[in-house]
Amino acid sequence: MPRNVAALSRGEFFISGFRNNDLQRRLGLNGRQVSAILKRLRTHGIVKKVSCTYKYYLTSLGKRVVATTQKLKEMAIIPLLRGQLAA
Repeated sequence: MPRNVAALSRGEFFISGFRNNDLQRRLGLNGRQVSAILKRLRTHGIVKKVSCTYKYYLTSLGKRVVATTQKLKEMAIIPLLRGQLAA
């Protein structure tokens, strides 16, 4: 999911929302794969679909999840993979 989260955290998506097609281009996946990801994110309350459109927005929970995931990646996962994290 980190690649998905990085795609959702783009500033342009905070302003105008995002569509399935936008994520297909960013992630290099087909429509069915992105639809499955969006369904999972909607089920967990991370994104919300705008009625009568094809657009999605991050919820307040989604924004916190994205920020936490990126911070975790920067502060723990990458240093751990480099062997720099102190035990």
